[in-house]
Amino acid sequence: MNSKKCRFHFVTFLVIFILSNSIFIIESSALTYSHPSTTPLWSYSTKKQYVSAVAISSDGTYITATSEDLVHEITIKANGKFYLFNNSISKDKSPLWNYSIINDFSSLAISGNGSSIIAGGGYFEKAVYLFNNSNPLPQWTYYTGGWVYDIDISDDGYIAAAASGISGCYLFCLNNSESFYISRYYTKGLALRVVLSSNGSFMAVTDNAAKLYFFNTSNVSPAWTYTLPGDMSTALSISADGNYIASGGDDVYVFNKSSPNPIWIYNTSTTVRSIKISRDGNYIVAGCWDKRIYLFNRNNSIPEWTYSTREEVNSVAISSNGDNIVALSNNYWLYLFNKSSSNPVWRYRLDGYPTANYDYSLGISSDGKYIVAGGRHRIYFFDRDIIVAPRLIIPGYNLFFMFLIIGIILLGNIIAIFLKHKNNKKHFLINLKNKL
Repeated sequence: MNSKKCRFHFVTFLVIFILSNSIFIIESSALTYSHPSTTPLWSYSTKKQYVSAVAISSDGTYITATSEDLVHEITIKANGKFYLFNNSISKDKSPLWNYSIINDFSSLAISGNGSSIIAGGGYFEKAVYLFNNSNPLPQWTYYTGGWVYDIDISDDGYIAAAASGISGCYLFCLNNSESFYISRYYTKGLALRVVLSSNGSFMAVTDNAAKLYFFNTSNVSPAWTYTLPGDMSTALSISADGNYIASGGDDVYVFNKSSPNPIWIYNTSTTVRSIKISRDGNYIVAGCWDKRIYLFNRNNSIPEWTYSTREEVNSVAISSNGDNIVALSNNYWLYLFNKSSSNPVWRYRLDGYPTANYDYSLGISSDGKYIVAGGRHRIYFFDRDIIVAPRLIIPGYNLFFMFLIIGIILLGNIIAIFLKHKNNKKHFLINLKNKL
């Protein structure tokens, strides 16, 4: 075969190779970049137990977490475990100590200074546990008689509150070694959520009868009560000074402590799974089952921005001034945002479906620098400022099929060249025979 025909076949093969490869790249969206990511400062495995709650002190020094066997049969022991970490001691993390119970820990809170931790239990014991960060044994245990769905604690660790199912809401004094409550209020339905202002002077409670109660904790009776239009509210938050309350049911509600009438209501058209108000009361973040994250300025019922994820958002957290927001969706992705943009600063995929109760999957330090997150079987600790730059990825680029197609094309060219060569040789022999 002459050189012109060889060049023709080579060019044909090259054109087909480039075109077919380009189709693979375009169709599989190969030329895309990953989102900015991060790397945890550390993570801790709970082995086969499922993470049920995490919390962090205001400065990010102390991190607490609980895990359990995640069983749903009342006859099986839940085997809960409580962990305390000190972030300032070592980067190779193991707990300072842990404490185990046959019960499960369903709720968790730590004082702003990290000195006191309060945990709530369900199943068998139905108790509130108070820990001091220097002692692996509870300072006291108080049996409420009802499942402790939610708890909170003041910044100085002297006042704590517990929402204890059919038993209503308890307010505890913690400035001594004895276990006693200051007051107890029976809610109409199951008490589900409770939050305290930073000094413990104000408290808000919700129940599954769709009631929101606001208290001045110096009084036994609520200052006011509001009935939400939906079935109930499982999302609740309060500003540090107690002046503003955010609640989520079928909608987002924002209140001033002086009135039971909402400042505004925003219809999300779905259940608000988690809601947090910044300590200064200026920003509210909500995570919903419509797979969206909403950021609001307190003075406006129109969101500053929204962000859509691929799965329901089950937990959110916000820094004291609202500058930093974190959210965790059910497809294991943890997102960090700045309040100025709906584009994530970074995202990170955890080890599995978040298993924490209610919205106990996340915690953030007051300045927004440190973040704790609960995955499936791991506890994660992040530094906000660690960012891994985007990289080129080829998510649907199937190398096997690419080479298979190239091989078929190459084989087809070889066969074509061989047949053409054979045909030319046949004509050559015929012509030679005719000449002879």
